[in-house]
Amino acid sequence: MSFFRRILGLETRSGSLGELEALLREAHETAAGIAVSSDAGLEYAPVLGAVRAISESVGMLPCHLYRRDGDDRRRADDHPLEKLLSRLPCPWTTAYQFKTDMTAALILDGQAFAHVARASDGRVLEVVPLPRKSVTVETDPQTLEPRYRLSLSDGTHRDLDRTEVFHLRGLGVVPNTGLSLIRAGRHAIGLGIALERHASRIMARGARPSGLLKAPGRLNAQTIERLKSSLQALHSGSESGSTAVLEEGMDFAPLTFNSVDMQFQEMRTFQVAEVSRILRVPLSLLSEMSRVTHANAESLGRQFLSLTLLPYLRLWVETIYRDLLTEDEREDYYAEHTTGALEMADLGSRIDAYVKAIAGGLMEPDEARARENLPARGGEAAKLRFPMNTETGGATDA
Repeated sequence: MSFFRRILGLETRSGSLGELEALLREAHETAAGIAVSSDAGLEYAPVLGAVRAISESVGMLPCHLYRRDGDDRRRADDHPLEKLLSRLPCPWTTAYQFKTDMTAALILDGQAFAHVARASDGRVLEVVPLPRKSVTVETDPQTLEPRYRLSLSDGTHRDLDRTEVFHLRGLGVVPNTGLSLIRAGRHAIGLGIALERHASRIMARGARPSGLLKAPGRLNAQTIERLKSSLQALHSGSESGSTAVLEEGMDFAPLTFNSVDMQFQEMRTFQVAEVSRILRVPLSLLSEMSRVTHANAESLGRQFLSLTLLPYLRLWVETIYRDLLTEDEREDYYAEHTTGALEMADLGSRIDAYVKAIAGGLMEPDEARARENLPARGGEAAKLRFPMNTETGGATDA
């Protein structure tokens, strides 16, 4: 029995229908006639791009554990949970992989699960991500608490206690159960997939002809075959691009895009905007740049942080508070993400922000150096500074 099965105490039963039930729940056709499951949605490029933009951004932002010390706070480097949050949740998964994969599952399924292994005193030893769709959540009719049932693909089952589960749950209309954004928006996504498939079929059949040959009268079969052979020879191999000689009084009429073709293109663009609405990702991050200007590009970046990422980051820290801290620890400890990596993406913006923060007395020089992985200077150069027009006697020694 593997270590994973040992710590979970999994038992084997025949006839597991967990994956089949999940498939049947998701495999409902949309109005476009296409079944859109959470996994099938990833085959649509705008959905894949949006899921990557959110999950990878959340994964790259460092998450640390802090301890309140009166009116001050400091990072809890001595707490075992700090290492799990910032480095290795379990021996085979990095913090970036853990947060990225869990956030992607949250977007696709509405929730994500991990098993929490604890010591006898309640301390968390490791957090092991569980396979998607392997956990079923029910609500206790008496206490309204969630009850968890783990079912793996080989038929093993186990009931998990609430203290053993890290349950990352997003928007939901059913108690203790998250709502899949892909399933909720499946009709719009299904239409986008239908348009993609239609365009692919057109291209597979050689796209559209460049023009038509018009004949004043009826052509016999021999003339038609001779014309086909002649045109194919003129548009293939080394003779491609040669001059065509028409016969039987024929005329060549080139084909151009009509209003229907243009509307098809607009529909494909509109479906990208629909994905943007569903997952609340700026169109610029989905490479739809038709409405992006130099004036609003920076604003769209701020909106991605404030309106898209911050709700996910808040969900992460509150779930850590609920599922990974003991009741005694909740009084003094809390988790928080460092969003500076997104707020100051380029060197010029970072340096300008550091200079203003140091000059305004908000940050010590050594704090700024630490954020850039530079060694501390110490001494007078590292002391907190205040603007000359606001400091009082002795303020520079604060």
